[in-house]
Amino acid sequence: MAEVRLSREMATVYDVCAAPTQGFFLSWPRGGADGEDFRPSFLAERILRIFPSALFRKEEELKGRHRLASPIPALDAAAVRIGRGGGETLLSFLEQSEEFLAPAARIRRAAALRRGALSPSAVETLYGRKVRMSASRMDAFQSCHFFYFMRYGLRAKPRKQARFDAPEMGAFIHYVLEKTLSKAAKLGGVARVNGDWLRAACRESMLQYAQEELGGLENKTKRFRYLFRRLFQTVFLILENVAEELRVSDFQPISFELGFGDPGDLPPVELEVNGFTLSVSGFVDRVDGWEKDQKLYLRVVDYKTGRKKFDLTEIWNGMGMQLLLYLFALGQEGKLLYGKEVVPAGVLYLPARRVVLQGSRKMTKEEYRRKTDAELLRRGLLLNSPEVLSAMEHWEEGTVRFLPVKVNAKTGAVTGDALATAAQFEKLSHHLNRLLRQIAGELQTGNVNADPWHRGNGQSACLFCPFAGACQFDESCGDKKRYLPSVTNAEFWARLEEARPEKQD
Repeated sequence: MAEVRLSREMATVYDVCAAPTQGFFLSWPRGGADGEDFRPSFLAERILRIFPSALFRKEEELKGRHRLASPIPALDAAAVRIGRGGGETLLSFLEQSEEFLAPAARIRRAAALRRGALSPSAVETLYGRKVRMSASRMDAFQSCHFFYFMRYGLRAKPRKQARFDAPEMGAFIHYVLEKTLSKAAKLGGVARVNGDWLRAACRESMLQYAQEELGGLENKTKRFRYLFRRLFQTVFLILENVAEELRVSDFQPISFELGFGDPGDLPPVELEVNGFTLSVSGFVDRVDGWEKDQKLYLRVVDYKTGRKKFDLTEIWNGMGMQLLLYLFALGQEGKLLYGKEVVPAGVLYLPARRVVLQGSRKMTKEEYRRKTDAELLRRGLLLNSPEVLSAMEHWEEGTVRFLPVKVNAKTGAVTGDALATAAQFEKLSHHLNRLLRQIAGELQTGNVNADPWHRGNGQSACLFCPFAGACQFDESCGDKKRYLPSVTNAEFWARLEEARPEKQD
């Protein structure tokens, strides 16, 4: 598709260049609105090679005629630069035209403004006294307060193209996994069905999704139908891997799309601070259970179409808390739903993405399975109990396929960073409660600071922010980056151990 688009664009460029009868002008910016230097594109360089005798003019020789030809981009550039101590010359030039006196005045007024904080009345108007939160909203708030204000306060939305992209792909894979495993559960679980049944059920779920969400395939193009059917191999590979895991586990799915909040199967996770209520609601993709000694051990599973990892650095800083919040909520409220005392046994991210294996055509069946298992290895936090871990996966000769742990073949000892004792789970629950109180307090104060988190290797909340144009992050105006140093597992648990018990209202 990329080659086709490029060919079309080159054909359009050819038409444009061939249309003039006497000549044409070719120009490119020397720099961007943020002051960065621009190089000519490959297209400009290619045309200059074709016309080596082309006449060049420097910017000052044009005497502003190029700006007059594109006043709106110039106005945008001035708006960006004026707040950063630049752009005065450009804005003054535009103010010579009566047409741009009013917008230039608005730019100058806006440049003098600072973010400040929302007043109590504005907080209540935007969010109310009871703030309904989801896991994604909490992550947004902890990532950058200004982003949260734009997205959930002002409800600003970036422009979105209509296409079947990553979010839609995620919803599609979630749907097929849920429907197929639900059908298997009604027959006694995946251990009771064979591969042919699983394959047929997967196809049926895909067609059901197409009918319910896409209006059927009948009115779609041949290419769309072809690409949609190609997804079968991607989804079935993931489904087959999940089925193989459940066949060697005593933990079996007992709930799909379990809801917290209204409407939902369980009440939301709520916390009140000074009359201000934070209400966290959402859904859990899957809950697996194992009954032992009149207790129900529960494991929360979340399907992830990206490369999401369970990161204790994020947990420490109040992000990625969704699965743990719901696990601890199940520990408190699960008896109402399942009729048995609930013991939190862990949380897992299950990769549900397209797996591309290098050299797959030359691999043996065993090599293919081993590399697939490595790509789809679960990540998360599990209760450090030999009995519970062996119930999660019946491994042989110390070989663990699905869980993020290692087993010593000689001693049988299970090790790994994904293990936590019951006492550590309890302290982690208190830590999440403190974070919720912190979020509620900052919401009350009307914090709308541009304070995005930053980590090494180019990781930043600003990287793909859709509100960068409205934010205009500028440290000279008081904006600050929040650097999140990595926290090792040992440091994380040590900090929880040192944390003081929280005070209850």
